[in-house]
Amino acid sequence: MAFYDVGAQQNAGTPSTYSQGILASYNANLFLQVMWQVAPGAADPQFLLDLILDSGLDTRSGSLEVKLIRDMNVVYTPITTTATPVLPFGGAAAWTCGDRVFAWKAYTPDEGSASGLFDEALARFNCNR
Repeated sequence: MAFYDVGAQQNAGTPSTYSQGILASYNANLFLQVMWQVAPGAADPQFLLDLILDSGLDTRSGSLEVKLIRDMNVVYTPITTTATPVLPFGGAAAWTCGDRVFAWKAYTPDEGSASGLFDEALARFNCNR
């Protein structure tokens, strides 16, 4: 699946940059979103997790998992969403990398898919601090 730059699509003059950005990808069976912003000194990425969750659509449906993965503080939670009836489940996560904080969200058709998708995404993530 190809990602598109949400900021650039909304306003061609404001594409994503090193400092902040939002990318998204979707098809009939999956929606993915990743965002980031500069946050020097931030050790707790939960503020960006709260930001990526749409308060009118997304609900945490499980306990928050907190992990240290490859020297990155990572938080993950399963979610349910009313954004689309065909993708009612998902997950959301956030982590710190150097001077930036990243957040990730997926909408899936079943409860079990999002966690594995996040594990795969984070395994491919390269933090060059």
